[in-house]
Amino acid sequence: MPDTVGAHGRAHLRTVPASPAVRILVVANQTATSPALIAALQEHCSRGPVRLHLVVPALNTRLRHWVSDTDGAVSAAHRRAEDAKAVLRSQGLPVTVEVGDSVPLLAIGDALAHFDADEIVVSTLPPKQSHWLEHDLVQLARIRFSVPVRHVIGTDELVVAA
Repeated sequence: MPDTVGAHGRAHLRTVPASPAVRILVVANQTATSPALIAALQEHCSRGPVRLHLVVPALNTRLRHWVSDTDGAVSAAHRRAEDAKAVLRSQGLPVTVEVGDSVPLLAIGDALAHFDADEIVVSTLPPKQSHWLEHDLVQLARIRFSVPVRHVIGTDELVVAA
């Protein structure tokens, strides 16, 4: 059925522009495939088009960082990122991934330089288990970046790709 009928009786269809995808930067490590994060991201997707970009910081020990031994941390982060991509996509989530700086706040800033996010989702372990929460990552991200920051508390209980 036409939206508008012109003066001469001809139908004019009105085109409705597609709504742009909401761009969500997800920052996670051990909780990248947790059921809580997956549920939160699926809920976002149920509201409309979404582009998800996951950054997995290449976390390292202080000693290894101090002696510039980052190869193991980067390799482990690449494995976690690829595993997370497989799991999230198997759950219907359109995600791209990258390995970020070993300092999560810097990893977020670096990712925002090329992924213009509308929202940041930080996924952590519960408070007494999370180093990120000990260092106040969520609050620091809210202060530093002009993008809304949402915190999802996950567990290290992981979903496995089908």
